[in-house]
Amino acid sequence: MFDIAKYLEKFTVMANSRHFLRDSVQGAIKEICGIEIDPKKIEVKDFIARINERPIVKSEIFIKKGKILEALKEKTKGKVLDII
Repeated sequence: MFDIAKYLEKFTVMANSRHFLRDSVQGAIKEICGIEIDPKKIEVKDFIARINERPIVKSEIFIKKGKILEALKEKTKGKVLDII
């Protein structure tokens, strides 16, 4: 018989993973740039973090993109490879 609890557990794990990645990106940006970004403005999909923020904020992030990606590589074990 089909166990719905096990099936639904898969979606809970995926949602928690998404929140972890968004929080990790937010933390790395805050740590390195000193910029506080709302996690709702960060989308992680296909190993790429998309930042939906004002251009001046994005410019500051891209200036320090290398350091941010190094920090994310350690925190996320390679699940975020680029920031756009």
